[in-house]
Amino acid sequence: MKYIIKGQQPPELIAIHKGKDANGKHYTYSAVSDDKTKNKTIYTDTLASLIQEQGSICCYCMQFIDINSHSSIKPTIEHYIPQNPEDYKNLEKKKKLYHDKLGTKYQNMLATCHGNDKLDPDNKYCDKSKGNQFLKFLNPLDVSAEIVLGYGRDGSIVCLDDLKKVEVKKDIKTLNLNFQKLKDARKSIIEAVQKSIIIEKKRERNRLKNKFNKDEFKQKELAKCQMKNGKFKPYVQVMIYELNKI
Repeated sequence: MKYIIKGQQPPELIAIHKGKDANGKHYTYSAVSDDKTKNKTIYTDTLASLIQEQGSICCYCMQFIDINSHSSIKPTIEHYIPQNPEDYKNLEKKKKLYHDKLGTKYQNMLATCHGNDKLDPDNKYCDKSKGNQFLKFLNPLDVSAEIVLGYGRDGSIVCLDDLKKVEVKKDIKTLNLNFQKLKDARKSIIEAVQKSIIIEKKRERNRLKNKFNKDEFKQKELAKCQMKNGKFKPYVQVMIYELNKI
């Protein structure tokens, strides 16, 4: 999971969030997703803004996302705090109003991948697996998400903080982040990093140098993990984690 720094929200979304409908009620998320009055809908503008600030990677699994993708793999807008939590009907009126307003609040929005719901509905992940559940600890809007997660050689996500292990394990399960397809993708990143280390060591030996300069190599490779042309490499945090182990 990659820490996301929120940027400025589209002006149209600000108007929706602060405005009220003809009945004097605050707009709900349907006002965002149903607006067809412009060439580009508010939904599309908002999703594009979210994808841009995330460097074109999913907020949870970090796979590449593209607003122009085919409908079966098209990214969507995720609400970190669910719009309709499972106990919504039992909430007090004031809390219901709070949750309704969160539906149009940009700080609560993220861009997520297709979640596998159309390709393999029995094996959903990310937002499509999370649904209206709350996460216990993991939050891509908090830098701690980068700190507490590690990646095994088989591509599995593990918790590095013993004090948070129970909550983090539940969140990983809620998001189904250890689904085999995602594990395989992360494993390929780890193997690529390991292969690049071997190649560099051989290159150094051929130059008659006695020692592999791991710090120089690490800094050079970490530089490749920065956003380039507005995009991160898919699964970038896996690469960063593996490099920092050198």
